Amino acid sequence: MSQRPYTQARSYAARALGIAAPLCLIGALAWPLLLTDATFNEDWLNHLWYMWHQSVAIRDNHSPSLFLNYSHGVFYPLYAFYGGTIYTLTGVLSLALGDAPLDAYVLTYVLGFIAAYAGWYWTARIFGLGRWLAHVPGIIFVTSASYLTIVYALGDWPEFIAVSVMPLMIASGLEVIRAKQLRLLPAAALAGSSIVFFGSHLLTVIWGSTILLIVGLALLACVPEARDNIGWSNILRVAGIMIPALLVSAWFLLPTAAYESKTVIAQSYPHFRQLLRESTYPVAARHLFTLSRKQASGTILTTSLPILAMVWIFAGIAISLRARRSGAWMRILLVICAATALLLIVMTHVGIILALPRVYSTLQFSFRLESYVLLGISGAVLAVLVANRDGGSESRYWAWALVPILAIAVIGAVQQTGAHPQGRSRSIALSSYLKPIYEQEGLLNYVYDPVRPISTQLPRVTFPPESVHNDRASLVVHEAPGQRVDTNIRSRSEFVHISGAEIVGTDEEANDVLEITPYAHATSTAVKISVSPADHTAIVAGRLLTGLALAILAVEFLLLATARRRLAR
Repeated sequence: MSQRPYTQARSYAARALGIAAPLCLIGALAWPLLLTDATFNEDWLNHLWYMWHQSVAIRDNHSPSLFLNYSHGVFYPLYAFYGGTIYTLTGVLSLALGDAPLDAYVLTYVLGFIAAYAGWYWTARIFGLGRWLAHVPGIIFVTSASYLTIVYALGDWPEFIAVSVMPLMIASGLEVIRAKQLRLLPAAALAGSSIVFFGSHLLTVIWGSTILLIVGLALLACVPEARDNIGWSNILRVAGIMIPALLVSAWFLLPTAAYESKTVIAQSYPHFRQLLRESTYPVAARHLFTLSRKQASGTILTTSLPILAMVWIFAGIAISLRARRSGAWMRILLVICAATALLLIVMTHVGIILALPRVYSTLQFSFRLESYVLLGISGAVLAVLVANRDGGSESRYWAWALVPILAIAVIGAVQQTGAHPQGRSRSIALSSYLKPIYEQEGLLNYVYDPVRPISTQLPRVTFPPESVHNDRASLVVHEAPGQRVDTNIRSRSEFVHISGAEIVGTDEEANDVLEITPYAHATSTAVKISVSPADHTAIVAGRLLTGLALAILAVEFLLLATARRRLAR
């Protein structure tokens, strides 16, 4: 009797289990997002609320806006400085789901888990690991205490999205750079993950890009085999996708680069230096090097590292050295371990961070670097597995030692997830479009600090937020030329053009003070003040670069799709 049907059934069952198992794990880690009413953290609400505003702007204007208009101010350039692209993409997703911002927001968290896990699985398969061993790096990464803390304790959605797409961006980049011929799906994955990464949390983009670049150069310098397999044409192929993907976010990144140095958050640099010094407690050794998933005393953070996986890595290195295995993968492993150790030192020694340029030292919290340490640990596990892939029984037995380590990691992650903070009810998360559920001083981070404060009592002129359409608003005021008025505009001349008045200062709440300019009919006591988007170089150039980048990507993928159809004939 033929064994072929039985063999095929086993193969199908193994493939089904290989898909179902990670989906079950992700479900176990994401169930509070999917099945509860919890909002976990006030920042979780803030990002939902910001995304909701961007989705409404896209619905009304058919394009994303640089401005947030709400009960406390209008024309506040939030999206010019913070995650403009991911708010836009999720806003579009919300509209595609039938104007469902909460559903879209929760879905992006789930997609983040999937991107992180799939990226590690893909990388492992690229380097020849079997279907089961290829799951190991992803399991270690997504079950890590610090990774789950970003979701359930910090509620830092932009940082979570940026960190989560990094493994997928690495995997698709490796696939594209190693391939003899560019294929559509890897290219699409690289473009999509790069667009999301570069359009998200700027601190993660700056630190993550720098770390990936340094580690990549170190690998090329220390591993001759990597240089032999990668030519300039391969590098240009990756650059041809990633550079346009980066420039998709030029519509907000160029204004950020041009005007960030004038904002309150930039002028508060001494405060952030002090904050960085005061926030090192969670990364003390007793919190990092422990199996406990308890929060560090007095904080909402769980920063414990995957210690058992780290011990396994060191033992795996010892086994390889004992068996006298060297070669490319041993050098790769040592580079990854050295980079991870260096990051641990930087994370736990604030003086090193403060010695870096301001774009790096405005980190706020050193525990943010743990995400890159986790990338290094998962990468080191992958390297040990590949280095010992063709080893003897000792290597195989050591691979089996991962089973209890992974079981402990999964159990700890499920327990940590189950202990999530409740936060407020989701029923009030979107109860008011104009008034945020939770407002903090962070909403003032991007006003302009150098503008002269004016404390004199002045006539009040209020632009209702609902009167702003297509980033334009106007109001007739009955004041004489030269009269100063206090408004609820929160912007600057770099972002808005105001006719009938000019910005001369700010009030105590960071709203603009305007001075009425002379107008045609001097005997009239009425003047129309109109506000519209400015057309300064950084804003116009950013939009043009975004349009150009989208056009380049469209042409590239059109050519790839055409070539694919020709090959299929």
